[in-house]
Amino acid sequence: MPAQAAAPCSLYVLPERPTQADLEAGYATRGAQILACDAARRLAVETHAAEHALEAELRRPTRRR
Repeated sequence: MPAQAAAPCSLYVLPERPTQADLEAGYATRGAQILACDAARRLAVETHAAEHALEAELRRPTRRR
């Protein structure tokens, strides 16, 4: 599995004494960060799978007519 698929995501951390605005901003920011992280992981896994499929296809013997 590619390293990018297991890499931790950085997430917004609330300040020590958060205000309502901090909570709202944090909720939206973390949501966006989680979506971006999930997309990056999914891309890494799909790319890894596609690379292996291509390698397997290239190793298969071809039939000549």
